[in-house]
Amino acid sequence: MMLYNLHLTSGLVLAPMSGYTNWPMRMLCRRFGAELCYTEMLSAAGMVRRTRNTRTLLERPEADRPLIVQLFTSSAQEACLAARMLEDEGFDGIDINMGCPVKKVVYKGAGAALMKDALTAAEMAESVRNAVRMPVSVKIRAGWDSSSINAPEIAAVLETTGIDCLIVHPRTKADMYRGSPRWEVFSRVREQTRLPLVASGDIQSPEDLSRLRALGADAFMVGRGAVGRPWIFRELTGGAPPSLEERQETMLEHLDMLCACLGQAKGILHMRKYLSAYIRGLPGAAAFRQEVCSEENYTQLQSLINLFFKSKKVC
Repeated sequence: MMLYNLHLTSGLVLAPMSGYTNWPMRMLCRRFGAELCYTEMLSAAGMVRRTRNTRTLLERPEADRPLIVQLFTSSAQEACLAARMLEDEGFDGIDINMGCPVKKVVYKGAGAALMKDALTAAEMAESVRNAVRMPVSVKIRAGWDSSSINAPEIAAVLETTGIDCLIVHPRTKADMYRGSPRWEVFSRVREQTRLPLVASGDIQSPEDLSRLRALGADAFMVGRGAVGRPWIFRELTGGAPPSLEERQETMLEHLDMLCACLGQAKGILHMRKYLSAYIRGLPGAAAFRQEVCSEENYTQLQSLINLFFKSKKVC
């Protein structure tokens, strides 16, 4: 399949997740089979103004590609300026976020707020499409709430703008991340557009991929399921789950990569977001979590991780 002018074999991609998908997580997920990754969601205004926080989110090693930048904004002009800057820096595509439900984003008229105004959404998508040569996608939700599920109509309008693909998370803004995705809405979107469609939402198993293919999905975006579980991409294609040794080695490598990316102090703090997920389902996980989530010393944290896995191997 073709996505962003790239040939993908499995169609498995890592979602943009604020606070999570920096380059260490992306690189680990690529190793286990993610064919395409996205940056954390970036402010177009921050990009245009070259703010330090925004520039930090763009840092990456050379091997971290292909890489799509996801932007949020309520301004078509800002989106175009930011997209041109990112194209000059060699990224592989732009994704416009029209699905983020977080209050501080929608309050500014960005993210899922754009689902309430199809004309503004289309104007932004068309402006960015005309501003750059690289591929452009849009990520949407099912709608604003259960009384305004308009993803099929938005999809039909967005197709006329010339964008290259559409990512659909079939929950509403009001749903946030609760409940089950409304996959019947995804099926209706498929009926309204010939654009390549990427399905996003609670993808956990090969059976999920089969079900979504039947609904018309061309590719599959994995988000929360990959946190502390980068091998999910291997498992989704029928590969084996990780051994204890692989979990341990990957966990320690993730810690080292975060320290290289953020500095040791910030890297250790950031690792706390992943610790519970890496050991989920293992005996003693709760006690381990309580112990390590207050640890600030790198050597001691590394030792605690090693001791935890050593005790499991003895058992």
